[in-house]
Amino acid sequence: MSSFSLKYRRVGTFMIDMAIVQMFAMIAKDIFLGVIGYITNGTGVTLSLNDTMALPVLLLLIIGIMALFIGVFMGYHWLCYRLLGTSLSRALLSVKVVSSDDELLTKQRYLKREFDKIYLCIATLGLYPLYAGVQYLTFTNPPWHDKKNHTNVVER
Repeated sequence: MSSFSLKYRRVGTFMIDMAIVQMFAMIAKDIFLGVIGYITNGTGVTLSLNDTMALPVLLLLIIGIMALFIGVFMGYHWLCYRLLGTSLSRALLSVKVVSSDDELLTKQRYLKREFDKIYLCIATLGLYPLYAGVQYLTFTNPPWHDKKNHTNVVER
């Protein structure tokens, strides 16, 4: 198989993982917002857009939801690593991730790589996967989270 199709499978595995995590994160987000709504319901606390506390509360909610998404993403990859040794999408599409010295990734390096990937995605509001994908597909530059953790993708 050519490296060109491997590039698209690699980008595809990330998109499949994000879709799976998004399903679980939506459930967790609804529970999170439901708990916040339940706590504030009986207290008589109201929040209007003209209130001085509106912006800090909205910022706190957004940061809480982003932290929740990162937690769900890392939990998903931890569970996949424990059960499959790789993510579900990589197992389905037969994409193997190895370290630069041709050995399979250790659990710590694998989870560090996935954490780097998700915090870069969220920190840049989703522009990182687009930028990394374009750089990889156009110029074969490995993404920053791969260069930093000395990993690469090979065919199985």
